[in-house]
Amino acid sequence: MTKRPRLILNLLLSGALKPKRHSEQAGFTIIESLAGIIVVTIMLVGITPMLAIAVATRVQARRVELGSQAARTYIDHLRTGQLDHPNVSNTPLANAPAPSGSLNCDGKNGNYCQSPSTLYCVDGDGDKNCRANSMTDMLVQGVGLNAFSNDATRGYTLLVRVYRADAFRDSTPLTTASVQATFTGGEGNRKAPLVTSTTEMSTGTTTYTDFRCRLSENSANDSLCK
Repeated sequence: MTKRPRLILNLLLSGALKPKRHSEQAGFTIIESLAGIIVVTIMLVGITPMLAIAVATRVQARRVELGSQAARTYIDHLRTGQLDHPNVSNTPLANAPAPSGSLNCDGKNGNYCQSPSTLYCVDGDGDKNCRANSMTDMLVQGVGLNAFSNDATRGYTLLVRVYRADAFRDSTPLTTASVQATFTGGEGNRKAPLVTSTTEMSTGTTTYTDFRCRLSENSANDSLCK
């Protein structure tokens, strides 16, 4: 036997030329990869609706905040005389109808709209208009109640409803039944008010007698309240 075959034989016997085996932990099989993909997909399917609800609720909460700011702005403008008072009557506030008609509020930021004329425009996107295609413009409805007089200078109870401008995006009537929920999985009920509130209003000429007559149950029989 020559030296070369003997050298190869010795190497084989010593194990130096044994084929190397790959570790069982060296990588992932196709089945393991597919299982991982399935697990991740199931997790995403479960989490995605929760994320959508969280985003929608955050957007809706922002709308309610803007609606509250619009209501405060409207009330402040009434109290400082920058805005004409709304119509005052003895109709119960709960029976006051929602605004209706087509929306025309171009250039009316901080003032009453051309149509419906009872709505006050609060521009939310900086174009000085309140339009039905805006997601941030707010429209404020004010309704006054005074059981013994329709003269706003004698004071009245003010009902404020704040609607989204995009409530006028179609011809479906607006509602007054309840305010929009902050927690929502979509864009919310566009036809319902974002905010409703009531407050007592008076002017520089409102007297103590006016207050007494308005708050008294017997004002109809009081000669001073005529």
